[in-house]
Amino acid sequence: MTTATMPSLREQLAAVPDDAFTRLQYLAAEVGCINRCAMCSQAAGSDLWRFTPRGLAQLMTALAEEAAARGLRIAQGRIHRPGVLFPYLDNDISAYPYLDTYAELARDVLGVKIRMSSVGFSAHNTRLTEMHRRIVADLGEVFDGIRFSLTPYATGYIGKAPGTSRDQYTADLAHTLRIYRPLLDRIGHGAATAAVEMRFAPLVGIAELTVTHVDGHHVLQVGPHLLISAQPDEGPLPVTVIERLDERNQPVLSGPGRPYLHVTADAAQPDSATVRDALAGLLAVQHRAATVAVHRFTNADGDYYSADPDFHPDGRFTALNLYPATDRRKRSGYTDATRHFLNTLLDHKAARGLARRDPFPDATASDVDAVLSALRFKAQALDPVDRAAAAHLREQVIPMVSVHARALLSAGYPAAAFFSRDFTIDTGQIVNQGRALHLFRGLAATDGEPMTLREERGFGQASLSTVRGPIWRITPLPFTGNRLPLAVTGRKNPATEQPTVLIEEMDPCHLAPVMRATGCQLRRFTLTGVEIEHIAQADARAAHGFPGAS
Repeated sequence: MTTATMPSLREQLAAVPDDAFTRLQYLAAEVGCINRCAMCSQAAGSDLWRFTPRGLAQLMTALAEEAAARGLRIAQGRIHRPGVLFPYLDNDISAYPYLDTYAELARDVLGVKIRMSSVGFSAHNTRLTEMHRRIVADLGEVFDGIRFSLTPYATGYIGKAPGTSRDQYTADLAHTLRIYRPLLDRIGHGAATAAVEMRFAPLVGIAELTVTHVDGHHVLQVGPHLLISAQPDEGPLPVTVIERLDERNQPVLSGPGRPYLHVTADAAQPDSATVRDALAGLLAVQHRAATVAVHRFTNADGDYYSADPDFHPDGRFTALNLYPATDRRKRSGYTDATRHFLNTLLDHKAARGLARRDPFPDATASDVDAVLSALRFKAQALDPVDRAAAAHLREQVIPMVSVHARALLSAGYPAAAFFSRDFTIDTGQIVNQGRALHLFRGLAATDGEPMTLREERGFGQASLSTVRGPIWRITPLPFTGNRLPLAVTGRKNPATEQPTVLIEEMDPCHLAPVMRATGCQLRRFTLTGVEIEHIAQADARAAHGFPGAS
């Protein structure tokens, strides 16, 4: 009788190319996420499949031995954070109960640092709390960066599911920030090191976009927004592209855009008389008016327009994007991407005689309250001219800023952290990745396709991601004897019948194993013989809790 012998991990790794070691970026400890954010950019599944401590040791030891035998150094071939691994992709790593073991093995076996990104963890979970305290006390040197994300789409933040509340979510975020404060201070605050990133819901308006000419002036009208070219008879608006990124990784555009008058008025009639009155400064209805630079961009869904698509010289951000219906984009409308929180912070600092990049060490809780009051006043001022923007401020922006403020102060952080450009980062509206697609209500037809200039700069064809080149991911895969829906396994993870590890090359522009520009399928390998455990969503939530669960 012949007995089949399973090849060792080293034998299986022999087929894996060198760049899978040197350009490894994501060594995910698990797949699946208990937070179930509605806008999850990675379309995470509800169940968890994760490496056990033994599985971590098996895998990392084999990777280290194979790399050493080839004279390779793990993750040192990337230009983006060389020598740093990301233990997450479609999971929240702070809920992984063996993160301390992962950190030790990363340091002692692989010789790398790691990065953490999380929405926080439950204060009710004593096991996780003690693990994170140990990480801060004993393993801080392993961490290259830590980012906490505040989003309105986490189950606990929404607070409508049984046993959840926004107050508890705020308390859990404060608990997380309190524990990690010594390590965040040690790493140093900054977008690339230690910060809280705030990702706001998009302000989406679905309405007919009218494109016409009045007295030779090019006119765009959608919802409360009317854009009129400053000069008549200029010819078609040319398509603007990103030619390159400059030394600060900011986009260099092919043209400056054209000046337009931007009128915002719910009550304005979209007709020729309104256009003529607006140009003459005689518009009778309540409105706001400003001169903006309008560009025409294009993406896979078709052309779109953008007014002031990037930051102003003073640091403020007021981009308005207008999307006509196309063969692919079935609806027309707009997204108002104004960063109200950022703009109001800068207003408050300027009123105190501070430049936009200046720290505000003397800030107090009263200054924080003043920003919240200013946001409420902005909403009130918008009521007569843009009811949708006023509602967005009240229902989306102010509640999230309030949660951030309460969590920071409750965790013992100085009010200066609320005003710090290095710690409190308004990233603007969520981007079109993963499950966020449906939140744009038809204005995006292609998952992962940049919808704005800032998205194009981040993960478009002439972007930070393109410059970095292909990367690799290693992750456990869902395994089951039954067919499971994508909502359970996650959209990135093919299910298998036995515990399996996936090693795959990815295009960093959309974190998928296909080059988006060419459609070329990238390389993929699998390993068996690594210990992986499966935890159903209900069991995971019962065992670990999640931010916002009582």
